[in-house]
Amino acid sequence: MRPGRAGFSLVELIVAITASALLGAGVIGVLVRQQKFFRAATEMLGVRAQVRDGIDILVSDIRSAAVASFGIPLMTDSAIELYSVTGTSVICRTPVGAVVYLPPSLLASGNTLTSFVAQPDDGDLAMLYATDSANGDGRWDVFRIAAFTGQSVSSACPPAEGFTSPGDLSASGSAFQLTLGETPSGDVRKGSPVRFVRRARYSLYRSGDGKWYLGYRRCDPGGVGGCDAVQPVSGPYMPYAGGAGAPSGIGFRYYDAQGLELSGGSSGNSVARIDITVRSESTGALRLAGDAVTRYRDSSVVSVSPRNRLR
Repeated sequence: MRPGRAGFSLVELIVAITASALLGAGVIGVLVRQQKFFRAATEMLGVRAQVRDGIDILVSDIRSAAVASFGIPLMTDSAIELYSVTGTSVICRTPVGAVVYLPPSLLASGNTLTSFVAQPDDGDLAMLYATDSANGDGRWDVFRIAAFTGQSVSSACPPAEGFTSPGDLSASGSAFQLTLGETPSGDVRKGSPVRFVRRARYSLYRSGDGKWYLGYRRCDPGGVGGCDAVQPVSGPYMPYAGGAGAPSGIGFRYYDAQGLELSGGSSGNSVARIDITVRSESTGALRLAGDAVTRYRDSSVVSVSPRNRLR
């Protein structure tokens, strides 16, 4: 009599296949949930980053705005126009007509006498500190920039002027030649500080893709030539919503030194504090472990006081 063949019965095979299918379904379910969790977490972090980016950009430019000298030309609940400081330097030697010379950004000594966030050009203004020869009072004289170019250290700011050293003559960095729109007075001397300012507008705007972004527009410093086309710098954010207390994507509120809120028609020179609110949300509904399926929203409110304001 031949022995029976070893193997699985039909019942055993069905049980094994069913168990494997259940185990596989469980593993796939875990992987799907993990994928959804990480996608939701990534989108949440993106929303937070968008809020943080918008706040950082606005705070940096508002804090350095030259409010005392130029005020705030545009003040609305969703847009602000200001003159932000983009660089500082010091006059290396006595101006020659309308030409002013500045030391290099990098010096062999390690000192910093010239610093730029953005290199100046003929669309910016230069503020030169002048000391009145009669009474010693100081003031800031404002000039339109005609040209801004690099020059050799030996010709623009030689060591004999006291701002550079012989090591700067062979360095790769160059000094700068600033040509003004008009000749400064004799009260502007060697060693006088220089500030560079740029007029710009930040606003919440709707892009062609239907989303709302923080936009940047560079404007004519005299207000004659208008502003360039808007460019997105961060976002997207929640849509604009007019009205007090409405959850708009980006909002501004303005206050004077006494804490009284200023309207859009008020003098920009009296602004002492600006409250910025930035809100963003996920593009779709998200769900983390144990949470309901809903759009994730994040917001931030920051108060910033311009340094160069009236006191």
